[in-house]
Amino acid sequence: MEAFGKKLREARSARNLDLDQVSRETNITRRYLEALEDEDFTVFPGEPYLLGFLRNYCDYLGLNSTEIVTAYKNLRIQESPVPLKELMPKRPITDRFVDNIVLVRVGLGAAALVLVALLVWGGISLGSRLLSGGDDSASSAGARAPVEHETTGDEFHARVFEGDTLIVATPNGRYSMGVESTASALKLATPSGSRIVELGQDLLIDLSGDNEPDVKVFVADIFRNDPSKGAEIQLMTGAALSATMTAALAGGATAEPAGAAADVTVAAPSSTPNSKQLVLFEGGSAYPVTMNATFRGYCLFRHESDRANREERYYQKSELLTVQANNGIRIWASNGNAVKIQIIAGGKTVDLEISRPGEVIVRDLKWIKDEDTGRFKFVVFNID
Repeated sequence: MEAFGKKLREARSARNLDLDQVSRETNITRRYLEALEDEDFTVFPGEPYLLGFLRNYCDYLGLNSTEIVTAYKNLRIQESPVPLKELMPKRPITDRFVDNIVLVRVGLGAAALVLVALLVWGGISLGSRLLSGGDDSASSAGARAPVEHETTGDEFHARVFEGDTLIVATPNGRYSMGVESTASALKLATPSGSRIVELGQDLLIDLSGDNEPDVKVFVADIFRNDPSKGAEIQLMTGAALSATMTAALAGGATAEPAGAAADVTVAAPSSTPNSKQLVLFEGGSAYPVTMNATFRGYCLFRHESDRANREERYYQKSELLTVQANNGIRIWASNGNAVKIQIIAGGKTVDLEISRPGEVIVRDLKWIKDEDTGRFKFVVFNID
């Protein structure tokens, strides 16, 4: 089978696109795009992120994402090494017993040598400390000092590290956000409390306390297990934020059925089994959502985000699926109990059980506007 990385590169070249342009239009960092084309899987913080970026890149290039993802999984299976013990011939138990005695003796000897070396090193270290008066300033001189980032204009890009501060200028005033950590996600201390932003996630934050978003934070790059490398973020405020939100809402407004918003009267998730709707999130504006699906058994599953990008295939036990959308997601499942759904939005995570065993289900998960209150609600609808 032809390498999928080569297919990605050829499709991009055929459209005369460079990686920088693709990165801007897909919000996927350039180094992740290069890794996909080079089939270098070591740079991704986890396989769900790799699969999500791969599907988004395929959709952007007009390729069959299901075919490409299958090629990736086949490649990973081929790369999995056979355990060494399976390749070695079986040995008589008497030989293994003798070898174990020799190994124990060698191990005891090595441990004794290590202990002596540690005692010698400890004595030298203690002596040098006493001679230097215990001054550790030289060893800490190379530590990175926290940086205060002052945002300029409506858009701001930077790589931030733990301890840094972001001074955000908005039409409502200037506010401070502290970077609490960058692994395994970006954690910010804001006037409204701690907020967590995952890789590839947009998060709208209300800094002024008026229930309206003042800044949008997007994490373009992060090292899940290495906080020393920080996180690459993008901030959007003012006119740029307003234009983005207006465009997002306009894209979904015409798709709503007449009268749908007026039917929303619930302000919190409903626990009634026969309820036709379930409110998961609520706020002064709509914002992007991420759906994580974990499959507990065989299931034919179809999903459609923002009334486009429809995909359908059979999933097996333990497979994962990540879907992102600005306005809404529609899902179909041949066995609803075989899939566990998790919805992430606005720094919050909600687990969603969608059906009974063996039940064929169709669900709409989307933002609608309550005309009575003017607020937006992310609602789950049962489709009969």
